Amino acid sequence: MTPPPFARQPHRLDGCRLRPLEPSDLGVLAGRLAGIDPWAGLGYGAAALELYLGRDDGALSRFAVGHGADDRAGILAVRSPWLRGPYVEVLAIFPPHQGHGLGRAVMEWTAGQAALLSANLWACVSAFNTAARGFYAAQGFAELAPLDDLVAPGQAEILLRRRLG
Repeated sequence: MTPPPFARQPHRLDGCRLRPLEPSDLGVLAGRLAGIDPWAGLGYGAAALELYLGRDDGALSRFAVGHGADDRAGILAVRSPWLRGPYVEVLAIFPPHQGHGLGRAVMEWTAGQAALLSANLWACVSAFNTAARGFYAAQGFAELAPLDDLVAPGQAEILLRRRLG
């Protein structure tokens, strides 16, 4: 039997792997997220991120990205259902693992899962995060609208959509 989209189980991807977050992951991943943009630039602390990663939320599938010996090379959190297609709430590949195609592999898996549910995959990116904007553009996302003051006063997030199929 085929598992449902975004099944909370281990998944093997091209060059990396996904596994559901475990309680022992929360502090480590939150600390790593808090140290990089956009979370650092927006003032998110590790404690707040740990609460987010660990809160009970049946619509949010959270995965650790594994690469080589590091079982915590990144993180993916996808909300489904969300409006007219799944929403990527968090995608982060930590600096030592960037440039190896992990983000692309995770995004292709995510898009494939989303396509089972909808013709759209959504995300937001901080306007100041030019590297992420370039990444999402290369993955087929279009910038649709700025969302001023959504996450932090004086900062804009940009709503993104990737049409699927």
